Amino acid sequence: MIRYCIKGPNKGAKGIINIEGAKNSCLALMASTVLIDGTVTLKNVPLVEDIITMCKLLNALGSSVKISKRNKTLIIDNSRTNKCIVPYQLISTMRGGCLLMGSLLGKNQNKKIKVAQGGGCALGNREINFHLSGFKALGANINLSKGYVNLSTKKGLIGNKYKFPKVTVTGTSNLIMAAVKAKGLTKLYNVSREPEVVDLVNFLNQSGANIKFKGQRKIHIQGVKKLYGEHYKIIPDRIEAFSYLCVGAITRGSVKVKNINPNFLKSEIKILKKIGYTLKIQNSTIGISTKKKLKAVQINTGPWPKFATDNMPPLLAVLTLIPGISRIKENVFGAHRFQCVPELKRMGAKIEIIGNQAKVYGCKSLSSAECMSSDLRTTFSIILGLIMAEGDGYVSRVYHASRGYFDLLNKLKKLGINIKSQSV
Repeated sequence: MIRYCIKGPNKGAKGIINIEGAKNSCLALMASTVLIDGTVTLKNVPLVEDIITMCKLLNALGSSVKISKRNKTLIIDNSRTNKCIVPYQLISTMRGGCLLMGSLLGKNQNKKIKVAQGGGCALGNREINFHLSGFKALGANINLSKGYVNLSTKKGLIGNKYKFPKVTVTGTSNLIMAAVKAKGLTKLYNVSREPEVVDLVNFLNQSGANIKFKGQRKIHIQGVKKLYGEHYKIIPDRIEAFSYLCVGAITRGSVKVKNINPNFLKSEIKILKKIGYTLKIQNSTIGISTKKKLKAVQINTGPWPKFATDNMPPLLAVLTLIPGISRIKENVFGAHRFQCVPELKRMGAKIEIIGNQAKVYGCKSLSSAECMSSDLRTTFSIILGLIMAEGDGYVSRVYHASRGYFDLLNKLKKLGINIKSQSV
């Protein structure tokens, strides 16, 4: 097993980081290619572990997937995608695999589909009930048996109205993929407007779909008979970009992230400015530096354009060293999203958790400790704490980070962070 060793404190991180394509967008686009006749070429692909797992899932369905690490592209041919079982062995580590429910159902409306219930980060009870209720509204028959979701239709999918009880990114993506070839018009309400969902809509429309946003959280989907292969460039990863901005923030350094759309991070940029950081934005580059006294803030996470729940754990680590009392209200995953807190407290951080809220009491310094990660974003939060902690610190189970951060170790070293991997 690999762990990271970080010798701290690391002050004044400096450098430029090129941001990869968005992992969460790429997963949805890969799943959606099942609907497409012909070959699809995806560009700006982040070659993280979740993407490799999705490649294996598509292969298991009969798809042909060619990876170019040098060009960061995927060439996917689904002309022989004729299997309808998504096995547990491949989906157990990645929740994004559940996106294959919508695409398989949309493509194979007269076949029985069997999809294992997914894994991913340990963030509590992440039900797919909203997805399944949406499929039912389109005419799907569903039953759960032995850890698998079984889907079928008697007369194919038929357009209908469906309102999500709560905004959900994967739920919205799944219903879009299921409805894109359904007969007639589907109207979805209370949908996600995350950049990754918009990217999926743009890709499918470019491939021949008829999907339109109607107002802030409503989508109309007119079913089509056929989709065609295209070349498409995936949007940049806003979560990765913010994570590296947090390296600059916690070390009081000067860090730039390139190849990112600043509009994806409006709420996050606003919060960093409120704390007192200087943000310089030029086209697709965001730079962060510290030129004045920093102060505590209040944060409420929520669906885009609000502060992203995935960006909360890294910022929580930053706030442990900001004077005053910062408050965080986690409105997406609740208390389960605070799994970085016990590890940060072992470094000396002062944090109180009450339900879905955290109070972070800024302290002057942190002390290194041996830590263990439990999920993807928690890993980066722990790393940030150890970056500024006194002495040699360790974080194990770093395989979580490889699911969403490409070349993490070298990118941190590029910023001047004293970090190395160890086999234990």
